[in-house]
Amino acid sequence: MESETVWRALASPHRRRLLDLLRDGPQTTGQLSKTLSELSRFAVMQHLGVLEEAGLVLFRKEGRVRLNYANPVPLREMYDRWVNQYASSAAETAQHLRRYAENSKEVAPQLDHNEYRLVKIEMEMRINAPREKVFAALTSEYDHWWPHRYKPDSTCYAEGRVGGYIGEKFKNGGGAVTGMIVYFDPPYKIVSSSPSSLSKGSSAYSIDTLEPDGEGCIYKRELSVWGTVPQEMEKMFREGSKALMEDALKGYLEDGKRYSAPVPQ
Repeated sequence: MESETVWRALASPHRRRLLDLLRDGPQTTGQLSKTLSELSRFAVMQHLGVLEEAGLVLFRKEGRVRLNYANPVPLREMYDRWVNQYASSAAETAQHLRRYAENSKEVAPQLDHNEYRLVKIEMEMRINAPREKVFAALTSEYDHWWPHRYKPDSTCYAEGRVGGYIGEKFKNGGGAVTGMIVYFDPPYKIVSSSPSSLSKGSSAYSIDTLEPDGEGCIYKRELSVWGTVPQEMEKMFREGSKALMEDALKGYLEDGKRYSAPVPQ
């Protein structure tokens, strides 16, 4: 996506407001129109069309309802192109000062603004399995090996399509959505985003790519987490990502180890 198209899409405060509304999860066009009451439904649809053209919004139809999703990938690409390479300690200090000033005197002393940051985790591993089999494990066979669950007896799933959810289904009919697929190119690449509502102040997205390597493949995972990310949370993500790749996923594909719920004592 050309950066000029993205810049134009972000030029409107109404379109920026729409992205803010979609940050924590999809909404219907009707829900967005109700929130932006100063605009007509037709105007909201026009703004969504501009955002869709720029790749910043994806949508899917469910009956007569259109669900709109924010796509963070173009914003991330712009950040890497225009912000990250020019970032400096002075700019970071200015950001911390601004956030400090915007908080009330009662709240600000309790916040550690050094925890508001971007954490990037990059890992690479060879798996002795064909690329297609690894891709299936990341999608249709997700429940067979994924170990981190809100409830040990839940069912995990990853819907293999753009706009597909990643999450859990609980035995009692409940569940949780832990991510959404925003880019899907089987059997080569999956990009997914995670909502901040479940991680208490931080958002994330991951890029999973597969490259053939003889009879196996090279699995690469890039995870970016931004927002309030304490040191202990960063450690959890780094150690957890390593365990997921080396123990759970590799163990499932190479040794046939499947997830099993702990037996109640």
